[in-house]
Amino acid sequence: MHDFLNVSQKQSSNFKIFHMKHMLKGIISLFVLISLITGKSSFAQEVEYKRSFNWELLYEVEGVNFFYKNCEFHDDYNGIHTEYVIFRIENTRDDNVVVSYDLQMYYNNECFNCNSIGKKEYHLEKTVFANDFLESCCGADRIKGMSMCSRFLQFEVKETVLTKFELVNLHITKL
Repeated sequence: MHDFLNVSQKQSSNFKIFHMKHMLKGIISLFVLISLITGKSSFAQEVEYKRSFNWELLYEVEGVNFFYKNCEFHDDYNGIHTEYVIFRIENTRDDNVVVSYDLQMYYNNECFNCNSIGKKEYHLEKTVFANDFLESCCGADRIKGMSMCSRFLQFEVKETVLTKFELVNLHITKL
């Protein structure tokens, strides 16, 4: 009789472990499903870069919109004629935020600065006030991290051309 009770208790214990494992798998699956449905993936999506001289929406992240456009800069005195991509960051929230990201650039489909991500030269960290925007310009006063050269206009053969860019390590922090 004693052996029967031991076997019965072992079976009961194994049964409980079996059900707990399945219940845990179900909870994890439910959590993953909810995360996929409600997660903010807009800034993680790859965006196709197209040359445009009008503001184009790049990302919408937590009430902050990121736009870009192309513009031309002509310095006739020095013979420099360049096309740039500039950014506009628009805060539609009712609170101030700090926006930070690293600018990753691809020229002729090859990453120009992938090994330099995180370095100051390609990093931006700026405060954008509530219901306001921050915008780079096309002239010599461009904001570092909010503009990049897309091509040189003064050369007949335009071999180096921006083909893609991304804002990586993008973070929005409430002030």
